[in-house]
Amino acid sequence: MALSLAQAELYTQDKLYSGIVDVINKKSPLIARLPFEDLLGNALTINREDGDNRGSVSFRPINGTWTTSEAGISQVSFTLKILGEDADVDNFLQQTRSNVNDLMATQVRLKTKLMTEKLEDTLIYGDADVANEFDGIYEMLDPNQILVADDDATGAACTEALMDELLDTVTDADPSDTVILMNRGTRRRFSQYLRSVASYQTERDEYGAWTLLYNDFPVLVSDAMVDTELCDGDGVFSAKTGGVTSSIIMAKLGSGDGLVGLQNGSITTEVFEKLETKDASRTRIKWYVGTALYTVKALAAIHNITDEAWTS
Repeated sequence: MALSLAQAELYTQDKLYSGIVDVINKKSPLIARLPFEDLLGNALTINREDGDNRGSVSFRPINGTWTTSEAGISQVSFTLKILGEDADVDNFLQQTRSNVNDLMATQVRLKTKLMTEKLEDTLIYGDADVANEFDGIYEMLDPNQILVADDDATGAACTEALMDELLDTVTDADPSDTVILMNRGTRRRFSQYLRSVASYQTERDEYGAWTLLYNDFPVLVSDAMVDTELCDGDGVFSAKTGGVTSSIIMAKLGSGDGLVGLQNGSITTEVFEKLETKDASRTRIKWYVGTALYTVKALAAIHNITDEAWTS
């Protein structure tokens, strides 16, 4: 069973774990909603339907000869990576300067924020060919699931027609398990357009923050998504930096038919009260984590969007 971090938090009484999860959920709306599957080993291998080789089904004549056709299956593997950091605090400072704020608690909170930023960045832009990373959404996107605001390298403003096409590109999308991701600048342009056509709708999430809705789908801000993306001559993303465009992602989340996080043992912490080479204590935060995509139809994106006013 795949649970989000918030759901998993309900099953623990570990206050340190709960505090770390709370920081992550508030820092990243995407990670807060992403369901995580627990693995026994260090990788998940799935059999994925080959969309270009699905076989066939026919009506048959009485007493006719039946021919067969097999649907193509491709085997895909997703591996876990190690995400973690040490938070060290000098024992002298902890004892003499923690009368107002616990220094170790402060360090753990700051390290957790950095880990969240790194994980979300990897979820979007990660590349398994880079040491110690896993493939992110852009690497897992099927070419047939990519839309472009303009089919050149310069980009163009996004349109509501493109957004509607994006909704149609993700199979079996439902507002209960599907999200739209964009950066803050793109969200501002989108909000501006929706207000101009009297279609601006929001709801409060579990933390009281306002979330924009489009056709009932939650529109989440990802601070990992940049507006410096470089696109090739066909308007498709090619690099995180070097350009002046951004993207919009739509993702169906869920085990078996969507995008999920992978983990072995959830987030863990280790406390070392005495270090060998210095008078300090250490809290190590670590997470054996990755991501998997069960079907390519669960992800779609619009690339090559410039910072201009939207149109219909």
